[in-house]
Amino acid sequence: MRRTLFLALVLLALPGCDSVYHYVMFPPQREEHTLIPRLPAVLPAGKGTYRIGDDKQTIVYDAKDFKVEIKYMTDYQLNTFEFPEQSRSGQYSTNPFTYGDWVDPELGYIPNRFTVFKVSIYNYAGGKLNFDPENATLFTDRGDQLPAFAREEKGARNYSLEAYFKRRKGTSGIDDDVFESRMGIVRRNVHYLGKPIFRGDVRDGLVVFDPLVEEVEQVKVTMKDFILGYDENNQASEFEDIAFYFTKRKFESPAAAKGAGADTLVRRSRLVKLDPSARPAGEVKIAVKTTNVSAAEAVMAPLTKYFSAQTDFKVTVAKTDLLPAELARANILLVFAEEGQLKLSREQAAAAAEFVKNGGFIVADERSMTVPSENWTELSNFLSEVVEAAGSNAGLGRVPSDHPVFSMWKRFEKLPAVDATLLNVEAREEMEYLNGLYVGNRLAGFISNRGYSVAWGEFGTFEARDGVDFTNQRDFLANVIYYAIESAKIEKNK
Repeated sequence: MRRTLFLALVLLALPGCDSVYHYVMFPPQREEHTLIPRLPAVLPAGKGTYRIGDDKQTIVYDAKDFKVEIKYMTDYQLNTFEFPEQSRSGQYSTNPFTYGDWVDPELGYIPNRFTVFKVSIYNYAGGKLNFDPENATLFTDRGDQLPAFAREEKGARNYSLEAYFKRRKGTSGIDDDVFESRMGIVRRNVHYLGKPIFRGDVRDGLVVFDPLVEEVEQVKVTMKDFILGYDENNQASEFEDIAFYFTKRKFESPAAAKGAGADTLVRRSRLVKLDPSARPAGEVKIAVKTTNVSAAEAVMAPLTKYFSAQTDFKVTVAKTDLLPAELARANILLVFAEEGQLKLSREQAAAAAEFVKNGGFIVADERSMTVPSENWTELSNFLSEVVEAAGSNAGLGRVPSDHPVFSMWKRFEKLPAVDATLLNVEAREEMEYLNGLYVGNRLAGFISNRGYSVAWGEFGTFEARDGVDFTNQRDFLANVIYYAIESAKIEKNK
C-alpha cells in the first residue's frame, strides 16, 4: 500500500502523467475467459464418437459401452455454485480451487489459482474401467505441457494439491483449519486412481492443472492410458488415449445458472434454511420400493417413529411397484436394495422420470451383500434410464459438499457413516459422495451404496441393530426431505 501511494504521489508531481496515475490507481477491469469445446477436423483415432453436449460446454466421448464427459469449470461456477460458502472469506477462503473473493493487491483483481475440469465416466456395459488423473496432461498452443495435480502427497508421481497447500500454509491455528478444510474438499471432489469402475457405475470428479497464461488461445486435454480392461491377475491390460480440444472465449457471468444437469443446479438464495433447533415441517408422502416383503408400515417403522419425535413432518408410507398412479400420490420415492434381487424395468424408469419432472424426489440406496453387487448395477442402470426418460433437461452428477442437502436443517461437513458391521461385506468400497439426479434447476434425487437403509428402515437382524444410534443418519434424511419439499415449491411457483 505504501509503495503504491508513493508511486502515485511521484506520478502526480510529473507533468503529463495523468493517464499513468489513472492506470496505477484504477487498473483496467480484467476480462474473464472460459474454455468451450472445439471439435477439430481431424480427431485422434479411437473407438468412440465425439460430440458437444446439450449444454454447449461439455465434450462427450461416446464409445457406446462407456462414455467420458469433460467440462471446463470457470471460477464463477466454482465460487458461485459449487463452493459458495467456502469462497467468501478473503485470504481464508477454503475453496481449494480458486482464490475465492480475495483480490491480489499487486494485480488489482482475483487471479486464477488453477485450471479445473470436471470429468464424468459412465460405464454402461463395458469391462472394468479406470482413470488415472496423473496421466492427464494439458497442452496449450503456446507450447506448455501441464501435468495434472495428484490429490495427495503420498505416492504422487506429479506435484500434489496437498503439497501445494502445505507450502502455502502458515503456522497459526486458523491456517491449520483452512488447510484441513481445503484438503477435505479436495478429497471429496478430485479424481484419483481408485478401484475399477464396474458395469453400471458412474464416477465423476475434478481434474486440476496449473493456471493458464493470458496468451493461450487453444488447449488440448489428453487422458493417456485410459484403462479399458483388466487381466486375470486384476492388472490393467487394455488402454486407450483420449483427447479433448477447447478454445478460449470471453466469459460473461450469467444472472442465474441454466442448462441441464449442470452440477449444483439450484437457486440457493431462494431456499430458506432452518435453524438446527427448529423442527422441519411439511407433508411427506413416501412410496417405498424394496425387496423386503414386510408391509410398508413395518419396514419404515424406525423412520416414522423418528420423524414423529424430531420433526413436524406429516408422514404417510406405502409400498409401490412404481406404477404412475401410485407415484402420483407420493412426493418421496425410496428405492432400497436389500438381500433379494431387485428388478426394475424401463417402464418403471419412465414412471419415475415423470415423478421427478413433477416435483418428486428419489432416494436410491443399496446395502451390498456381495462385491460387486448385482443390485448396485440394477440401481445404477435404473437411475440412468430415469435420466434418459426425463429428457435433455436431466442429468447425473456428483452432489457437491456444500449443497443445501447438507445444511437445510442439521449441518453436515461430510456424509454420515453407517456401522460397517451391519453391512457384512469385506473389501466394500463405499462411495465418498452422493451421485445426484438433476432435473432442470433442481436436485431431484441421488443414489448411494452406503447402506443407509439399515439406519432408515427395519433392515438387518435385530441383534445387530439393537442399541445402535442412527440419529445422525436419520437427521440427514430429514435434511434431504426438507430440501425436496422446499425446492419442489420453488419449481412449482416459477
